[in-house]
Parts: sequence; structure tokens; C-alpha cells
Amino acid sequence: MPLEIELLPILSDNYCFLLREPASGLSAVVDPGTDAPVAERLESLGRGLDWIIVTHHHSDHVAGIPTLRARYGAKVVGPRAEAQRIEHLDLAVAENDRFALGEAVAMVLATPGHTAGHVSYHFPESHALFCGDTL
Repeated sequence: MPLEIELLPILSDNYCFLLREPASGLSAVVDPGTDAPVAERLESLGRGLDWIIVTHHHSDHVAGIPTLRARYGAKVVGPRAEAQRIEHLDLAVAENDRFALGEAVAMVLATPGHTAGHVSYHFPESHALFCGDTL
């Protein structure tokens, strides 16, 4: 069963993605550059947050992590090569690793360029690629 994916506008010119894996009910956010819009939307949906998925260390992708992690007890997955620059990283991933959000499994792709340690997450069954600031 594919992921439910919602594009959520944040900051003045950015977005993050809310994910829900229907079989398990697990929920995630990709690259939360701020916390308030994410928390507001989760509350309106009556959902918690299990995972925070991070592509790279820039503040417009990670600034919401501390508050969201504290509020929901969410775990953080992000690039191993940027582990020193991303606070609260629970799971460090690199090229060819897999990350499972319930039954939805992402292949981790190394996509350096924007930052040296940038990664992307490809969920093939959902036809979804979360590539942060790298295309």
C-alpha cells in the first residue's frame, strides 16, 4: 500500500512533506525547517509523529527537529556523513541503506552536490523521491 503524502508549505518559500504509512499508521515528516506548521497540521489530523526524515543539515531543513522530537518523541533519520551537524540523529544512513516506515521501504541514495553528505530517500512502491535540495 503506498504512502499517503501531503505537501506542507513552511517558512516563506519552502516545503516539507508529511507521510503516513496506512498499514501501520506510522507518521513522518521530511525536512522540517520549522515546527509550528507541522505540529498544527498533525494536531488537525489527530496524528502523532514517529519519524523525522532529513536529507541534509541546512537549517531550513532541520530547525524544527528539536521541538518536534521533544513534543512527539519522534526518532530522526539522516545522512551519516552529516551526523556531526544534525542534532538528535537516531539513525544514520548512507548510500544503499534502507529505511522502513512501516511497510514502506526507502532506498537511501547518496546525492552530494548541495552539501557533501546530502542523501535522498526513494520509496519505489509509492513512486516518491524525497531529494531535499538536490535534483
